[in-house]
Amino acid sequence: MRIANPGAFRINVQEALVGGVSDPRNESLIKMFNLINVGERAGSGLPSIRTVWQKQGWQEPEIVESFNPDRTTLLLPLAANKAAAKSGDKKVAAKSGGKSSSISEKRKNDILQYLTDTPEASSTQIADAIGLQVSRTKMYLSELVSDGAVVAEESSRARKYRLKS
Repeated sequence: MRIANPGAFRINVQEALVGGVSDPRNESLIKMFNLINVGERAGSGLPSIRTVWQKQGWQEPEIVESFNPDRTTLLLPLAANKAAAKSGDKKVAAKSGGKSSSISEKRKNDILQYLTDTPEASSTQIADAIGLQVSRTKMYLSELVSDGAVVAEESSRARKYRLKS
């Protein structure tokens, strides 16, 4: 799949891949999505896409910027990751991802332990408690929510996390 948008990327691509920074080009479009409860303006879109692609064992999504005219393209390959294709197992691809895209067991346990001791907390509170940047903590929380270990409540600004009961 190929999703293209006129204009250059407005933040550093690496920051966008980690998440936590939101800089929408079209505020009206964001408001429209918020009215139908789609999108959060939390800067979590690209990390979420990468997590899904990784779990499916597909090749890593790629962001391509071209200039004159400025255009940003997100390439979402539906082909199997080479590690998964060789083994025939999609889970191998998810486990073999780079350390920047996979959650470390220690950090995952730190978050879960904090939420055990503190029944409900924001991403900022969790980040401060375990000594991580908020953007990295949000990425880990997103994966924990996807795994079903943690529940996110409220909208993006007032979002609180708790252990799933």
